[in-house]
Amino acid sequence: MGDEPGAAGPAPAAPRPADPGGLVGDIRLLRLDARGDPEVERVRAAVPRLRVAPGQRRLVTEAVETLPRADADPDRFPFAVLRAHEPVGFGIIERGGAVSRLALLLGAASGGVVGDPRAAVLLRAFYLVPEWQNRRIGRTACARLDDLVRGVHPGARAVLVAVSEANRPAVRAYLAGGFAATGHRVLLSATAGPQAVLRRPLR
Repeated sequence: MGDEPGAAGPAPAAPRPADPGGLVGDIRLLRLDARGDPEVERVRAAVPRLRVAPGQRRLVTEAVETLPRADADPDRFPFAVLRAHEPVGFGIIERGGAVSRLALLLGAASGGVVGDPRAAVLLRAFYLVPEWQNRRIGRTACARLDDLVRGVHPGARAVLVAVSEANRPAVRAYLAGGFAATGHRVLLSATAGPQAVLRRPLR
C-alpha cells in the first residue's frame, strides 16, 4: 500500500527544546494542500527537513519522500503538526482506494473494522521529530484529527491506522489519542512486520 502508515516510536535521548507554553498548549494541525497560503508555503518548505531517528526509518517514510507523493495523488492530504507555529511532525490523511485495499486485506473481518470504506480514511506516514517525541504531542495530534479529517472527507466517520506491533510506544500514543485496537493485523511491509489495525471514530 505504499508509504508506511504507522507512526514512529521513541527516539534515543535528544536535547529537549524549551517549552514555555506547556507541553501541548499550542498544538495544531495544518493542511499542506492549500497552496499559495503564506503559512502553508512556509511550513511546506520546512517539513522535508523533518527527520526521524535512524532506527525508526524502517517504520515510517519521511516527508521528504511522502510529501511529493501526496501532492501527486488527489486522495492524499498532507498535514503538519505545529507547535508554537513551527512544524514538529508530519502525516497524511488518505481516502478512497487505500481504504478499500485495507478492507480487502482484512477480508471477512473488514466489515467490523472498516465498515463502509467510503466513510473511512487512513492516517499514514505520521511521525514526530525525535526531540518532540514522548511529550504527549503525538497523542494530542491524534485527538485533534476530527476537523482535519472532515475538511478532507466530509462523509468520514472513522480514521484507521496500521502500526507495527513492535512499536509499543506508538501504539500507546495512538490509544491515548482516541484510537482503539480492533484485534486485527495486516502485513503491509516486510520491513515493518505485522501491523495492528487501530480505529478512531470521529466525534
